[in-house]
Amino acid sequence: MNPFPTRNDELLQAALDGEMSPEERIEFEQWLEGDARARERFESMQRLTSMVDDVGLVAVPPDLAAATVREISLRKARDVRNEGSARGGRAMARKTMIGLAAAAAVVLVTFSITGYPPIGQGTEGTIGQANRYQSAQPQLSASDVKLGETAVQEFLQSDVFDRLMKDENARKLLADSSVRAMLADGALTQLLKDQGVARALDDDAIKRMMANEALRRAVADDAVGRAFADDAVRQALSDDAAMRLLSDPAVQRALKDQGVARALNNAARVQGASVEAAKKAANNDVAMARALKEPALVNALGNDAAARILAHDALAQRFADPAFVAALKDRAISSALRTEAAARVFSADALRKAISADAMQQAVSTGLLGRAMTSEAMSRALQQEAFARALMTPRFAAAVGN
Repeated sequence: MNPFPTRNDELLQAALDGEMSPEERIEFEQWLEGDARARERFESMQRLTSMVDDVGLVAVPPDLAAATVREISLRKARDVRNEGSARGGRAMARKTMIGLAAAAAVVLVTFSITGYPPIGQGTEGTIGQANRYQSAQPQLSASDVKLGETAVQEFLQSDVFDRLMKDENARKLLADSSVRAMLADGALTQLLKDQGVARALDDDAIKRMMANEALRRAVADDAVGRAFADDAVRQALSDDAAMRLLSDPAVQRALKDQGVARALNNAARVQGASVEAAKKAANNDVAMARALKEPALVNALGNDAAARILAHDALAQRFADPAFVAALKDRAISSALRTEAAARVFSADALRKAISADAMQQAVSTGLLGRAMTSEAMSRALQQEAFARALMTPRFAAAVGN
């Protein structure tokens, strides 16, 4: 037996403790799906912890504590002699095994006092629930539910889950494991409970913007994304005069020069005095002096909307990308930036990151995300607290055919 804790050991312990991230859940489920012995091991440990829960508090023999401490001390003495240079790894593995051994000892001692439970105890309610669930989906397995998450089991056996699996758009969206991992984020699911947000995702304006690759990449950048969250900036980006000034080839060339871009950014931050600030800065800044020789840059600084954009360093640098500029000059996108849907989507950081992610690109641009989120089945599922956790179970993956 290997005394060192492996990556799988760590995942197993995290699953039992209820401390897994969405990424770890995916890794853990893939391990269980491909290893029958791993499933048996996990289910055995789940049964043990479940037995401890079922037993409850009972009186124990007075000498149990002393006997347990004595046995652990003897084992520790033997371990110290064999520790060598691998003390840290073995200590971690030993900690887990002692905990499980102690739990098993408690169960056995308690059963010796209270009597062993009859086989099948406590199964009646579970069987009844399973019989009421008439979906043709695969049955729930023990590996789907970690300790203390009976709410997940109940959700997976509920009418809400059944309806969700029968909704074509919801099922198609959730078939993507990357999408499920994103939706397992509590902050995102909390936002999606708002039907106003769900309707915004189904708005043609959002579909048009996210279908444009240059714009999607820009929004995915946190610094640029924060600029898009500002109503005044979005209005400036939809200003025709500002777009004409900033799309001037001379401005685009200048913005590729980091020194010039930084100087313009500093000048633009001086509200109402951008040109004057730039001229003052030019006395000590060679880059700014060079920039002011370009009439197009002077004109851009003199325009309030253009100056507001240039005040955001990351956003201003995007204007060095012709594809980004072309996207903003598109009348459909320009109009979309002024919509309430854009305000809702870009004002929430978790939502902006989700819709601009690679995994969500097609779902957003084709309207699948919007159709799924505005469906009654998805709306009801989002109201269930166990929904986010259930998304990462093998049972859910099997139900959506993934």
